[in-house]
Amino acid sequence: MQHYIPCVSLPVTSEMILAQPNKDVAFLRSSCNDNWSVPFCKCEYPNETRWKYSAKKTIPCRCGEDASWRLDWTWDKELTVANVISGTEVIFHPVYSQGTSIIRGNEPLHQGRHHYWELKILSPLSGTDIMFGIGTDKVDLLRHRFSFTSVLGIDDQSWGYSYRGVAQHNGQLKYYGKKFSRGRIIGIYVDMLRGTLEYYLNRRSLGRAYSGIPREEGIEIYPMVSSTSAKSSVKLINAASFEDNLRFNCMKVICKYPKLVAQVNAIPGLRNVVQELWFLQLKEPNQSEDFALNNLHLADEAVLCGKKLKLSDTVTTADSGVSKALEINSEGQIYDNLMSNEDGDDKIPNSSNMHNGRRSSSNSSSEDDEIAVMIQNHFF
Repeated sequence: MQHYIPCVSLPVTSEMILAQPNKDVAFLRSSCNDNWSVPFCKCEYPNETRWKYSAKKTIPCRCGEDASWRLDWTWDKELTVANVISGTEVIFHPVYSQGTSIIRGNEPLHQGRHHYWELKILSPLSGTDIMFGIGTDKVDLLRHRFSFTSVLGIDDQSWGYSYRGVAQHNGQLKYYGKKFSRGRIIGIYVDMLRGTLEYYLNRRSLGRAYSGIPREEGIEIYPMVSSTSAKSSVKLINAASFEDNLRFNCMKVICKYPKLVAQVNAIPGLRNVVQELWFLQLKEPNQSEDFALNNLHLADEAVLCGKKLKLSDTVTTADSGVSKALEINSEGQIYDNLMSNEDGDDKIPNSSNMHNGRRSSSNSSSEDDEIAVMIQNHFF
């Protein structure tokens, strides 16, 4: 005789949904699937499931690794658990994943200096989260090893940028950039003099992510990467720090003008300086539409991260009829407006001012020449 046990299905209430422990995971999964970035190069990566049994030899991708060979720090092998470190390459959860693993650099970021390092993603990214960022020495690297968590930025002791395109600090998420996976290069720039954090995706700046990075004595900041994905792999391809001096600040201004960079690079004594501070020549963000779109998504998701964004109506110019992007009261939008104003100042208003335009361009070129001479006289 067979016995049947009656089953009762309980309705799912809104209280049960709100009681879910990890709301951030749902927020991350709600991101748009069409916001993926493109790889840094077109190199072919081997298929992990077939590569061991295939006779085809795939040359490892080295694109982007020759920009700089400096490695002021590497990974801390003594504090890592469930990871495999081979040189500068890290393989998280080489067999299977049962939680979140964190790895950090073996040297803290020095106070009062500029730090820039890059990581190449060697494997497809999936799972709960893979994050890149920094954290203080108070971050417990083993606390979440048996739980799947977006750990970098979960509290006020760390800052992280997720492969899902969001940034996190103190438990607050915000849309920051495009999603990324294998074949991308993530750059991290930390100004330990002013306490700012900025990310680069495929060597294009995403704008300032956070400010207020601790610079007090007794607080140490370390580079960190966290992953919940099995067999996920990243490689540190360069890591350098620079003193905040007149040479650095001059190059920071010069690198905004390609013509002036070419003139400085033509001076034999300054060519090494240009090569050493190569990352200052990386392109700045110039599309305000990205900021508007990202913040519009934030408003749609009702996640404002403690700050209200004021969206203005779409404005149509009378002359060209071109629709302008939504204006956002944010730091990224302000930066873009400043850059657009600089570009507008360089343009000639109309044909009647052509003669004045030629005169102003000649004056600007002569000013560039004078700046180059002044720089040369200063360093020699």
